[in-house]
Amino acid sequence: MTMLHARLFHVLLYVALLASSSGIYAAEVAALDAQVSSTLQCEKLTEEDFKNSGTAPLSVVSAKLVPANDGTSEYCAVNGYIQPQIQFEVRLPSHNWNGRYFQTGCGGFCGIVGINNCSDALAANYVVAAHNMGHVGLPVKDPVWGNDPALREDFGGRSTHLMAVAGKSIAERYYGKRPARSYFRGCSTGGREGLSEAQRYPDDFDGIIAGDPAFPGRLGAIANNWDARQLLRDDGSEVFTPAKLAILHAAVIRTCDKLDGLADGILMDPRACNFDPAKVQCKTIDKDDCLTAEQVAAAKALYSGPVNSRGEKLMPGATPYGSEPSWSGAGRRSLAEGYLRYLAFPSNPPADYNYRSFNFDTDVEKTEQMARLYDPVAPHEAPDLRAFEQRGGKLIVYHGWADAGVSPMALLDYYAHVTSRQGGGEKVRNWFRVFMVPGMFHCRGGNAPNTFELLPDLVKWVEQGQAPDRVVATQNGPTGVIRTRPLFPHPAFARYTGKGDVNDAANWMSASPKKAVDDRIDWVRAPK
Repeated sequence: MTMLHARLFHVLLYVALLASSSGIYAAEVAALDAQVSSTLQCEKLTEEDFKNSGTAPLSVVSAKLVPANDGTSEYCAVNGYIQPQIQFEVRLPSHNWNGRYFQTGCGGFCGIVGINNCSDALAANYVVAAHNMGHVGLPVKDPVWGNDPALREDFGGRSTHLMAVAGKSIAERYYGKRPARSYFRGCSTGGREGLSEAQRYPDDFDGIIAGDPAFPGRLGAIANNWDARQLLRDDGSEVFTPAKLAILHAAVIRTCDKLDGLADGILMDPRACNFDPAKVQCKTIDKDDCLTAEQVAAAKALYSGPVNSRGEKLMPGATPYGSEPSWSGAGRRSLAEGYLRYLAFPSNPPADYNYRSFNFDTDVEKTEQMARLYDPVAPHEAPDLRAFEQRGGKLIVYHGWADAGVSPMALLDYYAHVTSRQGGGEKVRNWFRVFMVPGMFHCRGGNAPNTFELLPDLVKWVEQGQAPDRVVATQNGPTGVIRTRPLFPHPAFARYTGKGDVNDAANWMSASPKKAVDDRIDWVRAPK
């Protein structure tokens, strides 16, 4: 044996012993869809020692059997926490585990364990898991936990990774087998978690669904703050009433609805719209069917997006046309002020700091250090998903075209950078597909088909190589289905065939842009 071979042997032996001591190779991989039963009594999980099960110790606080109910089989509900205080719940089917692990993402500032967001996967016999991202709090209010640097790190992505490690370790102890495949799904903050996992921890999941990904380092200090300043007066009152937002929205639809060739109340791509809010400004006094000068100015500022005094774009994108019914100054303020007071800066500002204290000329740069921690893509850098691609991962990202909270243009900018770096759109679509959802607000809602299921498509893509070419979205009303519409991988979009019921997805086909468009946007934090 040569000296090189001897060194390699000892390295491999050390890795094997280390892996064995941590439990990584302690069990064989579960067979998919084999209806695996537990080998350990549920309640006994509280007696198991998980100190060496991963990169951080965890403790199982409770474990109890939950009887079968309403289409969901009996499962073991496990509650615990990962050091320092990442609270979680894992639910494990007792008798018919399908061999897969599923993890859900959170929303806003998190602070809760959203295990019920896994109900569909649990009913399909996945092991499912959720966590609170390392702290207790309200998703849309006052993240006072941000005073602790360790909790900031957990919110930045550490907690999501450790949940994946812990969830799989608990499954291995319960069944004596490791998950064969692992999946993640989340929207908003959950969408951000998904993209962070793909870039920072590419081995955690075989397939990821990321919806309307919200990058807090871009949104909290900049976009949400900008919107709040336009939508709220100094005294905190709303600039727009719901009735005035309805007038603005109706004017946008009248002007731009037919640009896609069909008058259906849905903008296929809001970027094609060129509506000027001044067209519905009141001539003299304020009336019920027009907008005041103050409201026109606010709308223009939202449609153009955040800028500094030099006119430089501070975000990749802006509030899209068609999103008007979902505008909320109070909602934007809550997110912006919470982020600015507790998360945006390396050291928190004084207690009397509010969202209007932020200076868009001098303070944007001061938020970049923390943005590097929270956002999947650091300021001035491009996304790098090469490791995720090389290990065979599959990524589906969707975004509402009428999302006022997170600009859809920001996602297309992200996707354009990925395709530019990793071989072009045709090659990237082999493992990463984007579905833009016309008329949908942030993660849900909107007067358009906005409900769809992507997990089965992702599983087929990962396990059978069947990439999703068409996804049907549904709009439901009080009495049932209003209409259905197909979604196609970007840059393709849905076009009505001209025959049959326009509200039936069967009468729509895939269409492509006449020429390729570079969706990369020039803004202050664009890749250098």
